[in-house]
Amino acid sequence: MSHDVPLTVELFPGGGEEEFEIVSAREIYFILRDLAKHGERVALYYDRRREVFTTSVVDADEDGFWLDCTQSRQENLRIAGSEGIVFVSSHHHAKVQFEVENMELADYEGTDTFYAPLPDSLLRIQRRDFYRLYMPNGALKCKVIFPPANAGDPPRERELSVRDISQGGLALYCEEADPDFQAGKVIPNCTLHLGPEVEITFSLQVRYVVVTHLQSGGGKGCAGCRFVGLNNRMNAQLQRFITQQQKAAML
Repeated sequence: MSHDVPLTVELFPGGGEEEFEIVSAREIYFILRDLAKHGERVALYYDRRREVFTTSVVDADEDGFWLDCTQSRQENLRIAGSEGIVFVSSHHHAKVQFEVENMELADYEGTDTFYAPLPDSLLRIQRRDFYRLYMPNGALKCKVIFPPANAGDPPRERELSVRDISQGGLALYCEEADPDFQAGKVIPNCTLHLGPEVEITFSLQVRYVVVTHLQSGGGKGCAGCRFVGLNNRMNAQLQRFITQQQKAAML
């Protein structure tokens, strides 16, 4: 269980929550299923966030999820019928938060529970453990070689623009619904050119994929990934690159 993430409601008074937003129903289902599997605590804020009830996810399917409720049916009815219900939990050291709609009392294998449909979106708010360097679009690209989609086809090579990078990982711009990037997937054969004769190779583990909706009605994707397999030499080269970029930005 992850007790190091404070289960408080995250506020974004100046905007910026789009960076953490997950809109894929399949990814939302996987996250809720993981919370149930690992017995993570859930803070359920209700009555317009004036009260909070600590619970856990009992189970989830592709339509909705079940939560433990109290021993009092009267109290359960009051919670389910209140307005402004917010779900807050922790998934792999990241805060998970969303508004709960249409919650009701339901039977789950003979036990009273709360039930609600899957949310249309949720926020997965990752802690910042490293300095994060934001790159101009196209200034730094990551080359990724994917295995062929069909037997006999050549491997697929893609060059993706880096949105931001730290010693812990990077975020790549991708398609709005990109089959190459799914939460939890490990992607080998990745390369970054950090300068003349400076190249590092590694694997990436996809931590989350978010979609930013544009005013034109379209959207773009961004995959947040963790470095896997960086040795000490490559770590030092990466740190040197980030430090040099920081200094250049201050001139």
